Amino acid sequence: MARGPTPPLAGGSEGVRSVLEQEIRRSRHLLSPGFGLTSEEAADRHKRGLYNKPASDKTKTIPRIILENTFSVFNLIIGMVILFLVVFYFRSRDGRLLLDSIGVFSVALLNTLIAVYQEIKAKMALDRVNLLLKRQVSVLRDDKLQDVDAKDVVIDDVIYLRRGDQVVVDATVVESNRLEIDESLLSGESEAVLKNNGDVLLSGSFCVSGNGYYKATRVGHDSLAARFTKTARRYKLTLTPLQRRINLIIKGLFVVCVFLVASAFLLRGDEGVSIDLARQVATIMLGLIPQGLVLMSSVTFALGVFRISRLGAIVQRLNAVESFSNVSVICMDKTGTLTQNKLSLHALTPLTEEIDAQAIRQSLSTYAQYGSDKNTTIMALHTCEPELNIEVIDELPFSSTRKLSILRIRRADRTIKTFIVGAYDVLVQRLEAGPRERARTAFEDNGLGLYRNLLFGCIVDDSTTLERLPETEITIHPLCIASITDEIREDARETIRLFEDKGIGLKILSGDSVTSVQSVCRAMGRDVGDAEVITGDRLDGLDASEFAKAVGDKMVFARLNPDHKLRIVRQLRQNGLYTVMIGDGVNDLPAIKEADMGIAMQEGSAITKEVADIVLLENRFALLPAIFDEGNKIVNSVSSVAKLLLTKNFMVICLGVLFIFFGMEFPLTPRRVTLINIFAITLPAVMIALKNNNTVPYRVFTTDVLSYVSLSACVIVSSGYAGFFLSIGLKEGRDDSVMVMLSIIVVACIANFLAVVIDRLDRDKLKHLVYSFFMLMVYFILVSMDANNIVVRGVKGFYEIREIGHNSWIVVATVGILTAISLITLQRLRIRLLKGDKPN
Repeated sequence: MARGPTPPLAGGSEGVRSVLEQEIRRSRHLLSPGFGLTSEEAADRHKRGLYNKPASDKTKTIPRIILENTFSVFNLIIGMVILFLVVFYFRSRDGRLLLDSIGVFSVALLNTLIAVYQEIKAKMALDRVNLLLKRQVSVLRDDKLQDVDAKDVVIDDVIYLRRGDQVVVDATVVESNRLEIDESLLSGESEAVLKNNGDVLLSGSFCVSGNGYYKATRVGHDSLAARFTKTARRYKLTLTPLQRRINLIIKGLFVVCVFLVASAFLLRGDEGVSIDLARQVATIMLGLIPQGLVLMSSVTFALGVFRISRLGAIVQRLNAVESFSNVSVICMDKTGTLTQNKLSLHALTPLTEEIDAQAIRQSLSTYAQYGSDKNTTIMALHTCEPELNIEVIDELPFSSTRKLSILRIRRADRTIKTFIVGAYDVLVQRLEAGPRERARTAFEDNGLGLYRNLLFGCIVDDSTTLERLPETEITIHPLCIASITDEIREDARETIRLFEDKGIGLKILSGDSVTSVQSVCRAMGRDVGDAEVITGDRLDGLDASEFAKAVGDKMVFARLNPDHKLRIVRQLRQNGLYTVMIGDGVNDLPAIKEADMGIAMQEGSAITKEVADIVLLENRFALLPAIFDEGNKIVNSVSSVAKLLLTKNFMVICLGVLFIFFGMEFPLTPRRVTLINIFAITLPAVMIALKNNNTVPYRVFTTDVLSYVSLSACVIVSSGYAGFFLSIGLKEGRDDSVMVMLSIIVVACIANFLAVVIDRLDRDKLKHLVYSFFMLMVYFILVSMDANNIVVRGVKGFYEIREIGHNSWIVVATVGILTAISLITLQRLRIRLLKGDKPN
């Protein structure tokens, strides 16, 4: 069988590397002429644009961020309101309308600038972190394998493909060492397809077994992956469920806005549209446009993803951030997750007296050297110099389903050997009675159950086609048991304890033996008894109801293949549990795709990282509790900002209804709305987005937010009218009474901000209190200051603020304090009533 160059080993001595280089030179003559490009040919194709240019960036470009925030739907509507006011200004020459236009424009500009700045800041940080996840491939150039970025692959490049690699361009197979390709990401079919020389490979598929080379035929925008990218997952591309709920609320507000505006013109425009009515209609429109809500929710998510990246993880699907608060159970692989995947050969237990231990060790190293699989397990077997002058005749690479691999070689003396390596408890079943008993005795006597064990041997039949060997009766001559050990992550025990403290269930899904997994659990301080363990073979014998019960009851699942892991995760989801799957290998991929949230390690296979929702940099499993907390902060921040912003919208609805249908006082103008925005909405919302530290899981967004804003709006409007009528009763003029009403509304809105954050006992609580007191003082000083100063006169005139008398101040202080106390108290009672609500 023709063999291309062996890929470089992940490590090893200089002697091993020298042998590898000899292997590459020897195998080169087996390849057809023109196999691979030269550097000059690759550079020429790149210059001509024949390279794998990404279809799109993971993050938005800066011009796109500026354009999207500047020409958002809300800004366009605000522009129409400004145009409406300007048209009436030219008709009436009333300067108030021109000042209204300036006031509305200033708030829209401030919101847009904040959004652009924060989103660009998050984008630049994410771009830096995403460099750590650049996909690299091994291409054959200048007669050797070179690692290049996937985007630098050019037409006619020959690319090496191994287990776990994703096909990065559309291509043709030029050499297949039993390549098995999974095309489920493209077709939905999970069955792997065997690819032979000349077969077509589609970008986006990935290798689950075997290895080989493929030649790029279509790259960049012409490849299938590029066409899929237009609808694929990208940062901030898809809306989260939380954002969809916000959009639904916004649509409802638009409907209400249209209804109120139409009603105002019909019921209040009998004698034509007056200047006052035009300003009132513009105020209602502005008050019901929640431009800040979408803006702040997007910024909050962007900032949260940035903070998560600083912790050491990359969020590849924005929905995952919102999911943290819903996690019920975490499934995890053992190797590479609970352990560090730093494998070493702990012991080599001979099973034959015909060959000495050193010869067995050399045969094992020969297998590791010349086999095409170069994972950490195989590298652990490479403990000495291999045999030289070896010719590989045939190979059956490892697969997670078979749990074995076979290598047939021809030695220098022309003798043929067929080596087999596989999981101990899988291959021991295929031994003849005598060797099987000796192997089991050696296994028990040496206490090897604590380790990952491989059985290494020779197949007596050297003529049968390798594909048939796993399914046929074969005679295996066992040579040794190779016991491999791994290092437990130092922080695994504490991490698992933190998850359990949060009420999150844990399940270990491993392809290793029961005793190996149990030993890892004991090392973490968790003694897992046999009653909590089940193997893949036993799962296969269960009916549907028994399987569902086993998945719910057991903690450790051993000797699993990828399909077992997939079925377990699917069953957990069917049981109504929000399920996370953490893994690093191809065998974890189906389960990661099936899970509600998939998490991959940075050192995991390329395809696993590609499909995962979150990638843990530096494989830091211990970061997960902190990352989950950060995700909860994001969701809590969005909900708090939503309460703040929607309270204003609902308040305007109440005032608009009372004005339009009952003829009651309407104290707001476009500029006064901007005043409320500055003091009680925009700046507090930014503070919440930047400083929130609430990590309590949040599960009742719609019910919580709508009940909150409805209650707050009713209290604020009621207190405003109470102050207005009290002031009228004290014989104050109408203008002074309206100013009293406006001042009480400002005080109540600031108190509403406190009500949003008061139940969060974090270190920023004092900052919020200081901020609220400061804003109250600024407003009261502004109202009470003498207007002789040109600056003060300008500000007060612009925002239509007038001085009020002593009696009016008493009304503002009395009603304002009572409103603040009532608002905070009622919101606390509301929280208690919602405690029994289910997530929605």
